Parts: sequence; C-alpha cells; structure tokens
Amino acid sequence: MEGTEREQIEDTLLQLMTRCRERAFCRYMKDYPEYKRLLKISCEADKNYYKMELTKQQREQIDFLLNSRADAADCELTLTYLAGILDGVHFLQQLGFLDMYVSDERWTGKEE
Repeated sequence: MEGTEREQIEDTLLQLMTRCRERAFCRYMKDYPEYKRLLKISCEADKNYYKMELTKQQREQIDFLLNSRADAADCELTLTYLAGILDGVHFLQQLGFLDMYVSDERWTGKEE
C-alpha cells in the first residue's frame, strides 16, 4: 500500500474513532463528578487568562501553546480509545469468542 493511501486510511480511521469517542463520552461519562470538577477549574482559569493584560504577541504564543497541547491530548485520547477497542477484541479472542472469525496467527504472529 502506498504511503499516501495508508496515511489517508489512518486519517479516516482517526477521524472516525474521534467521533465515536466523543459520542461514547457524551453518552456515558459527561456527568462524571471528577470531570465536572476539573472542567469548572479549567473554565475559571480560562476567565482569568482573558483578564490578563498580555501583548498581542504573548497572547498569540500562549494560545498556540494551549491549542497545540489540546490537539496532542485529543489525539492521545482517540488513540487510547482505539487501543481500548483493540484490547476488547483481543480479550474476546483470548476467551475463544472469535475463534470462527480470527485466527491466533493474526494476534500472535505465529502460524497455527
């Protein structure tokens, strides 16, 4: 598979998993107390940040820093979500639920 084709597939999968992760979070976890507590702290820090008297250059640099960190964290969340799905599939395979569909060779690299 060409590098660009593989990159397109990986990008599409990452976008799909991001959407699935976001929906699952809203469905199951958005009311989790610790998340709410941390979100409240974050919102207060955001308000304080915008009250600061920064130069345009300082604000742009800090915004770039915060956005780049958020992008990296968002990507990590999606990759962790995907890893969890893969762990779930592997768990089902190890218990024998997927024997009819997935051979051990696919998971272990060994021929049966």
